Amino acid sequence: ILLCLATVQAQQTGDLSGWATSADASQRLEYFDAGALPSHNRFRKQDPRFTHTERGFVTWNALRLGITVEAASVRYNTSTESFDGGYRGDEYRTFCVSAYKALSVLATDAPSEMFDSYRLFAAYHTLRLISYNDATHSCGLPIHQEMAVGLASAFDASTLIEIVDFGAGMAQESRCIAEILRVKHGRTARLHLFDIPTPRKSLLDFTCRKFDGFQCIVHDVLNSTKIPPLAHAVFATEVLEHMYPPQTMGFQEELARALVPRGLFRGNVGDHGKEFMHVNPNTAKSWIGWLKQHAFRKLRGGLYQRSGTLVV
Repeated sequence: ILLCLATVQAQQTGDLSGWATSADASQRLEYFDAGALPSHNRFRKQDPRFTHTERGFVTWNALRLGITVEAASVRYNTSTESFDGGYRGDEYRTFCVSAYKALSVLATDAPSEMFDSYRLFAAYHTLRLISYNDATHSCGLPIHQEMAVGLASAFDASTLIEIVDFGAGMAQESRCIAEILRVKHGRTARLHLFDIPTPRKSLLDFTCRKFDGFQCIVHDVLNSTKIPPLAHAVFATEVLEHMYPPQTMGFQEELARALVPRGLFRGNVGDHGKEFMHVNPNTAKSWIGWLKQHAFRKLRGGLYQRSGTLVV
């Protein structure tokens, strides 16, 4: 509750109550230098206690708090182990649902209050997002290899691969594809990460630009939802069910305008369960027909390629 109240205070004062301001992305650690990047990628042996994104979070939190990475690791483990299954488990999910109910007096998922809710629950959501480690969020699955190969083969070797992640969260999958392209195909990608501005923005920027070493631009959707032109891949994996119809139509217009022919769209367009912040659980109705009408060819579940010939 105190954490939530601090977040509310942050909205009123413009201050982020400390949990995002200290880890300025300009801060560097020795092994973040460009020359050391080949030895710091997710495909090499790493500390098995953490996923790649959790390692980024622990490092960011150590910088933010001015403590050692080891001390930050202990704090993280102590916190996550207080829930059966950690932040990814059902117990933490139940904890979050209780918080939603308790704090609905302050903000709900109504259109006029949605963005306030995301700010209010930013800390809860961030802990769950960084803990994603199930099959869908593991890097190097067949779908990830397929996407990387498809992008590397479809576009000239001199092309900077532009990747858009809309409703990015911690951008696990888009960062994964950028890593496969870099490590296994020798290609360079630039990531455009769109999300609601919460204190997580600092963590996402740090993780993508400093911890991963990518070219990253973090976009504030309250300022603009305009996707950069000539996008080669667009991700929308954890967001479609959170969009009201006008937002869905706006995003579809941007997708149709910006994604190049032979470009890839990764989105969970199936229906979702009804719950807090799932304001459009019948996602399939909004998307399946639209994708067919706009010449998107289904490659596999959740992965589509735009038909046509790229004109240079």
